[in-house]
Amino acid sequence: MKVPVKALSKRYALLPIIVLGVWLSLNKQQYSEPSFYFPEQVSAEADQPKLIETTATDGGTASVHSATAIELDNGNLLAMWYGGTREGHTDVSLYKAVFDQSKQAWIGHEKVLDRYDISQQLNRYIKKVGNPVLVKHPAGPVVLFYVTVSLGGWATSQVNMAVSYDDGQSWHSSKRLVTSPFINISTLVKNDAVIYQDGTIGITGYHELFGEFSEMIRVNLQGEVINKYRITDGDYTIQPTVIVQDPDHAVALIRDSSRHTEKVHYSKTSDGGKTWSDYEKLAVDNPNSAVYGFKDNKDRLWMLFNEATRQVEFPRNTMALAVSTDNGKTWTTKHYFENPGKDLNLNATYGYPWVTVTTSGDYHVFYTRDRESIVHHQFNQAWLEALL
Repeated sequence: MKVPVKALSKRYALLPIIVLGVWLSLNKQQYSEPSFYFPEQVSAEADQPKLIETTATDGGTASVHSATAIELDNGNLLAMWYGGTREGHTDVSLYKAVFDQSKQAWIGHEKVLDRYDISQQLNRYIKKVGNPVLVKHPAGPVVLFYVTVSLGGWATSQVNMAVSYDDGQSWHSSKRLVTSPFINISTLVKNDAVIYQDGTIGITGYHELFGEFSEMIRVNLQGEVINKYRITDGDYTIQPTVIVQDPDHAVALIRDSSRHTEKVHYSKTSDGGKTWSDYEKLAVDNPNSAVYGFKDNKDRLWMLFNEATRQVEFPRNTMALAVSTDNGKTWTTKHYFENPGKDLNLNATYGYPWVTVTTSGDYHVFYTRDRESIVHHQFNQAWLEALL
């Protein structure tokens, strides 16, 4: 018996719908609803406050910027940054160093990736290299996300991913993440990523083309993008830093890239980052510069930022540390790592802070000083308590 052609066409027309339904069902089973991985934070107490300053970089390049750091399994720190003649130059590469806890010194400075390495790995032309972000996965691997540009400026960036299974000594070939349906451009990273309970990673990304907004990009260790969760709309809000408080709750502090608001923005989630509250400006000045937030073992929130607006002559010559005891709604500055009141060079520039909290309970602050070095401050909970 012959089946009518019209009946066959209707039957085959249903195939894409059936296949899509099966795929969605399988994907739903494989990846759960977002829930933050939230290990218990060490409550290490010390009798004496400790604050130690070192320099992570070795002066091997004229310019350095955008530090990122993680704690390795042996307790040492792995830091990375980009360096070269200047930001955006074709000779900019990603560099690394290790902080040896036993020696209390930075060792093993070396280049990790340059644009030629990346071009070969991705099989595409790479014009320039930008911000790196390191993640220590609970399963063991070290994951590196980093920004590249093939054509144009930073607004046409793409995010790439590489994985190391030997604590950053070697890296598997990079993979370009597919984060946008529009020719896959204009996704950047700068701040911390989060881990979900199913082992997937939430990148705190942002866009700069046809609107400036923040989002969470959820990926697995294979570099497959699973989902995206918008934090803000396209209204001059970039480089979110996310402070996880428990499996469901987190606070996002966001850089203002406008020329009129000049305040840090704030949003929060109660469903593992799937949805975020309408963002609002805080009473914290922000001269279109990066901020970074973290939580101490007393559940207080802390933020590093440039305490100024662009109305002053030198808006980035401070690096302030502020605390919040009301879940990020209000902030009080408690310390200046850099302050024009004590610095002879009022035209100094400090920026792009990063904080790593170690399993020992110590805090490690990194930021760029005058685009010439990456500063590293190490302190303990007792030092934070003494500020209050």
